[in-house]
Amino acid sequence: MGKLKAGFIGFTPFGGDPEDFYKALESYAGIGYSGFEGGDMLTRNGDAKENLARVKAFGMEPLSVGLGFGGLDNVDIKAIVEKAHLLGINRAASFMGCVGAYRFGQRDDKPTYDEVMTEIEKYNAIAKELAKEGIVTTFHNHDAEFLHFYKGKSAFYQMMDNSEYLKFELDTGWALYGHFDPVQVMEDLGDKLKALHVKDFTYTNVAHPVRPGQVVDENKAQVSMPRFTTPGTGLLPLKAVLKKAVEMGLDYAIVEQDFMYNMNQFETLTGAYHNMKETGYVG
Repeated sequence: MGKLKAGFIGFTPFGGDPEDFYKALESYAGIGYSGFEGGDMLTRNGDAKENLARVKAFGMEPLSVGLGFGGLDNVDIKAIVEKAHLLGINRAASFMGCVGAYRFGQRDDKPTYDEVMTEIEKYNAIAKELAKEGIVTTFHNHDAEFLHFYKGKSAFYQMMDNSEYLKFELDTGWALYGHFDPVQVMEDLGDKLKALHVKDFTYTNVAHPVRPGQVVDENKAQVSMPRFTTPGTGLLPLKAVLKKAVEMGLDYAIVEQDFMYNMNQFETLTGAYHNMKETGYVG
């Protein structure tokens, strides 16, 4: 049985000197990471091909490009294809749907069943077009897709059961926070599971204001957050998740931690890598 490679999402500087981005990637390669999400970063400053060669020289590869954040009606298929082919990437990831937008305060009303089903149709149509170019479209969940139900089924399972071309990038921590067993969800997804986020947390909710001046009720799921922690130090069944990922033939365990507390980004990734390696399923 093979082992997963270690990847990550986030953990890189935003703004400032573009050189800091590459310094961060090189330092993470030194820990043992070999892949990162957000290949779009390679196209933002300088020559994309040269930037790609640079990160590959120290053992890194981009794992995805973004589908965009302007809504599904504004997805530029041609631009995504060109960017993905330029960088040798075969996956485009979406990180927010209408249910997630409700959870994080970008809309005030819970999406209706019809809205959710219409969005699934749009995702599927986009995924079908990208599939013609050899690009897999994945949806990244939060807790909301598991917490909100439509006609007796969670939004996540509605997406899974009603899409042919759309695939999934399961965030295991958010699934668990949404009261679903991430290993069971992985099994249910089957060949629709194309990528895995390894995220851990404890149940100490952290207030998360979503609008300036908003009064936060920590008991309200819409505005509370789990207290994220380094994978292997919280409630996520890390070994079981990684074992299932290996059994399902995934290639990467992608670490994500939305907020840092007692350790910085380098320390967090170092701890996560060693905790994953200790399971025997990452190397």
